[in-house]
Amino acid sequence: MKKSVLLVCSITLAAFAAPAFTQAEATTQSTTITTSSTALENESAESVLSTETPAVATQESSADQNTAATTQPQTAVVNGEVVELEPPHKEGQAEANATQAPKEELMEGNARSFRAAAASVPMYRLYNPNSGEHFYTKTTSERDHLRSVGWRYEGIGWQAPTGGNPVYRLYNPNAGDHHYTLNAGERDHLKKVGWRYEGISWYSPSSGTPLYRLYNPNAKAGAHHYTPITSERDQLKKAGWRYEGIAWYAVGSGQQSHEDYRLLGVKNYNQYALGAPSGCEGASLLQALQYKGKITNWSLRSFLNTIPKSSNGNPNSGFVGSPFVENSYTYSAIYPAPLTTWGQKYGNVQNISGSSMNTLINEVKNGNPVVAWVTINFQPIRWGNWSFGVAANNNHAVTLDGFNKAGNQVHVSDPISGSYWLNRTTFENIYNARKYAVVVR
Repeated sequence: MKKSVLLVCSITLAAFAAPAFTQAEATTQSTTITTSSTALENESAESVLSTETPAVATQESSADQNTAATTQPQTAVVNGEVVELEPPHKEGQAEANATQAPKEELMEGNARSFRAAAASVPMYRLYNPNSGEHFYTKTTSERDHLRSVGWRYEGIGWQAPTGGNPVYRLYNPNAGDHHYTLNAGERDHLKKVGWRYEGISWYSPSSGTPLYRLYNPNAKAGAHHYTPITSERDQLKKAGWRYEGIAWYAVGSGQQSHEDYRLLGVKNYNQYALGAPSGCEGASLLQALQYKGKITNWSLRSFLNTIPKSSNGNPNSGFVGSPFVENSYTYSAIYPAPLTTWGQKYGNVQNISGSSMNTLINEVKNGNPVVAWVTINFQPIRWGNWSFGVAANNNHAVTLDGFNKAGNQVHVSDPISGSYWLNRTTFENIYNARKYAVVVR
């Protein structure tokens, strides 16, 4: 009779000691969850063999084994690496406040080509299809405002230095036209005849890439045009524009090489300030879409109101919960596949999950911001065992929008901590844990 009781207990213990397996939350991540059970299995075997052990001892052994099973940490194999699992606990603003993003100053390094790029600022070129005027500015907020009211963004016209000879900007309130000049005498004359002086817009080196100035005698607005492109200059001359010579100089053209350095300068939305404590993925996507000129008049809240929702609590099928609510027991997030489907309603959005860091840098080099899944303030990733699988408890998303090869840095627009440079290796280590990424082209 004792043998029969022991055999039943042994079978029961073996069932509790058997390894457990859980499927990963995404196809790009292979995960296996296990518990340490060798000792329990050995004790079970001993119970089967030892027929003289009293029943009380068997009950004590069962209690000890159950306690050991509950105290043994769970582990998982994530992308070939064994990691320890925590209970499912979604981190949020408390962790953001308790930690700091690994921000760095821009490092120039030793590369000559980088120094030339880092010492310059992009001059954005916009076109008003109603008036025919071209407008030039180094200010991203001014660029974005004009895009939102109907101006057509035409890209970076040239690269201006951070110092040198000032280029003055004036505005004609009667014609709605802007004029730019190096000549202080011309500036003063225009002020006398009613033009409004708007200050120094940018600077010009004493020599470099020439910016050509042309005048359209038939235009009421947009009468002057400035370009570093000789073919554009010549085409306008053939169409009747009057060539007026070199207006100023640039340190590089709009087609400058971005092999060593590029900063897209996408907009930044703060998810907490805007009432979307769980909206990091949506904010990062909107930042990227608006950089590409899509839905520029949408607010973050308006955009998040269109986010696809998960019906089963799995971020692989949509957003879990609400982006306007944060709590520790809801895995408020959306993963690359449904985010891509959502984004494709508004622009050319592609899921590039599984890509290497070099692939992400190449996208930025080509002017394409990337939404990347990382952690809050790039803290070490902490894995939790959720109902849908293993997931990062401190999940977060940012927009990757710049790189600096010489300084081994990347630049992000972070919906929690703002826009900043950080060490590329720091970014890469966190990104490589999952390799979740979506690009907006």
